[in-house]
Amino acid sequence: MRNVTILAVAVLVAAGCGGAKAGKPGSDSAEAWLSTTINGQKVGYSLYRFDQSAGGYRFESYIKMTVAMAGKEQRIESRSVAHAGPDLALQDFTFTFSSQDRSFAVKGRVAGGELVFDAPGDKQERTIKLAGPGYPAAALGRYVVVRKLVKDSTYKVPVFDAAIMGVVPAEVKVIGREKVKAGGQEYDALKFTTKMAKFEMTTWIDDKGMSIVEASPPGMRSERTTAEQVLKAEPEDRKFDVLTMFRVPVDTEIPDGAKVNRLKLEITGVDPKEYDLTGPGQQVLTQSPLVVEIKTPGVPAGPLALPVAGEADYLKPSVSIQSDAPEVKAKAHEAIGDEKDAVAATRKLVSWVFTVMEKQATASFPSALDVLKTMKGDCNEHAVLFAALARSVGIPTKTAVGLIYMNRAFYYHAWNEVYLGTWIPVDATFGEFPASALHLKLAEGELSQQAEILGLVGTIGIKVKEFGTATK
Repeated sequence: MRNVTILAVAVLVAAGCGGAKAGKPGSDSAEAWLSTTINGQKVGYSLYRFDQSAGGYRFESYIKMTVAMAGKEQRIESRSVAHAGPDLALQDFTFTFSSQDRSFAVKGRVAGGELVFDAPGDKQERTIKLAGPGYPAAALGRYVVVRKLVKDSTYKVPVFDAAIMGVVPAEVKVIGREKVKAGGQEYDALKFTTKMAKFEMTTWIDDKGMSIVEASPPGMRSERTTAEQVLKAEPEDRKFDVLTMFRVPVDTEIPDGAKVNRLKLEITGVDPKEYDLTGPGQQVLTQSPLVVEIKTPGVPAGPLALPVAGEADYLKPSVSIQSDAPEVKAKAHEAIGDEKDAVAATRKLVSWVFTVMEKQATASFPSALDVLKTMKGDCNEHAVLFAALARSVGIPTKTAVGLIYMNRAFYYHAWNEVYLGTWIPVDATFGEFPASALHLKLAEGELSQQAEILGLVGTIGIKVKEFGTATK
C-alpha cells in the first residue's frame, strides 16, 4: 500500500522537464537545480542536465528526497540517463532507484518498434511494443520549445517515464508567456500544462525548454534555485509523511475485524467517464451523485482444472511480473504442492504469500524476482509476487489498485484479481480469498496504468452510506 505513495512522489518530481541554469546563447547544454516542497515543507531536490550534439541529446537527472512513511524515515535517490535522437525520440536509457529498503536498476533500448528492458537478476529481456516514437519525460520542456508548440493548442505526446516503466500518452497544452517567481527571482517564462496518467502538472520553462517552476496537486512545487542553496539547506526536523497525501477520511466507523461483504459509497471528485469503476463485485448505481456498491463475490466451488482456460493474456510475463522465471515457477509449485484444482491452488497461494512475507513499509519499484529474494514489503510487493506465482501455475491474474478502508479512512492499496471462470478479487497482504468489500478499485494493470490514480490525490472524497457484514 505505502509503496504507491513513494511511487507518486517519485513520478511527480521525475516527470518534470528539469530546471536550468541559463546557458550562454547558443549553448548546447544546460544544468539545473530544483528545490521541492509539499504543502510548503521541504522534501528534497533534483539536478538535471542535457547535452546536445550532432547525434542527438543526452538527458541526465538525479533526484533526492527525504520523507516519512508511517513514521519511518525514507531517504530516496534516483538517477537516470536517456539518450535521444535529434528529434528527441528515445533511443536508450538507464535508471536506478535506492532507499534504505531496496535498490533497483534497469536499462533499456528502443529496437525494432519495441522498448527492450534488461533488469539485473532477470535472465530474460522484457519488451513493450511501441506504437511510434516515445519521448523521455525529462525532454518534455525541450520538446515544447524545439517543436514550437502553438499557444492555446493541445498536443498528444507519448512520454517514456522510467519510474513507471512504460510509455504514457500525455496531453500537452501551451498556455502562453507570463512572469513567474522562483528562488526570490522573477522570470519571463512559457507556461504549459501536461496531463499524463490522469494527473496534471503545470510547468513554466525558459527559452531553452528548462523548468523554472513545476506545480501539481496536492501542494507539490519544485522551483529553480542554485546548487549552493540546495546543498546547504538544513533538513527538516519533522519529515513530511507521504501518507497524508493519500489518506481519505470518512465519518463512518466500521468495527475492526468485521467481515464486510457489502459497502455502498458516495464519491466526489471522480469523473466516472475517466475512471472505470466497475469490477468484480463492484458497480456504479448512480452517477449524480456518484454512488458505487461493492459486494464480496462468491468463490466457485470447484473443482476447476489447472491451467485455467480463458483470459490467456493474464498468464503472460511482464517487466515486473516474471511468471516465466524458473525461481518463480519453483516457488509456486512448492507453495501449492501437487494441487490440481485452481480454486484450492489460489487459496494456498494467497495463504502462502500472506504467511511467509514480512509486512514492512517499503520504498521501491517492486518486481517478483526482487521480492522473492527479500520476502518483505507492503501491498505492492505482495501483489506483484502473488501475480507472478499465480500466473506461473496457470491462473490468470491482474493487479488492481485503489483504496481500502482502515481506521475511519481509505488508504491507497494494491491487490489482485484471479480468473476462476469469473474474476475474483483476492488480497494476499491481508490473506483474503475473496477480498472483502472494503476494497474500492480505481485502476488495474502495470505501473503505467496504476499511476492513473495519481489524478485523484487530494481531490477524491468518500462518504460511507451503508455497509453489511457476513453472518458467519
